[in-house]
Amino acid sequence: MLLYLHGFASGPSSNKARFLSERFRALGIPLVVPDLTPGDDGFERSSPSSMLALAEGLLAGAPPPHAIIGSSLGGYLAALAASRDPSVERLVLMAPAFRLFERWERRLGPVDLGRWRREGLETMHYATGRNRRIGWQFFEDARKLPAFPEVRVPALCIAGTRDETVPFEDVKAFVDRTPTARLVPVDDGHDLARSLDVIFREARTFLAPFTGPGAAW
Repeated sequence: MLLYLHGFASGPSSNKARFLSERFRALGIPLVVPDLTPGDDGFERSSPSSMLALAEGLLAGAPPPHAIIGSSLGGYLAALAASRDPSVERLVLMAPAFRLFERWERRLGPVDLGRWRREGLETMHYATGRNRRIGWQFFEDARKLPAFPEVRVPALCIAGTRDETVPFEDVKAFVDRTPTARLVPVDDGHDLARSLDVIFREARTFLAPFTGPGAAW
């Protein structure tokens, strides 16, 4: 299976998900793009672990080997999945949101964190185009997870040098500590909107052993 994991407050209809689905489909390669927060209140009740469980359920239900493409939070979840599941043999991580808990804690500070605990965190949910409130369970769950998952499989990391959401240095730190990872810097921000063609070219080459004529999928 070639699986795509979307980012925080995003969904299967994101620009990168649609672009890569179309490009891989043109090569005869299906890209599975699930909604990681399904249901009317799925986003409000979600946590990193609930999203990861959904992805792991899909992996368990399909014959190996697997590769995962992940964007932002989805990239972090992809790395977590690979650290736990030996059937995941290759990763493409776009602006992966490493140091998830630390970044949220530093970004919000005590006052806003207290409000989040009491009221939920209001944020733009891009998949539905409206503001929604995610529960405190997201932050509490993130606290339990490693800042940098231990990954032993080949990983292609594509990160924008002008990313103001996930610092480029965080992605570089992951690559520096992961011998199987390679970093491709691009002159772009967090959404990598200007780099879609580069992402596809790099991903297609990187995934060639798994998407060629003899591939399981």
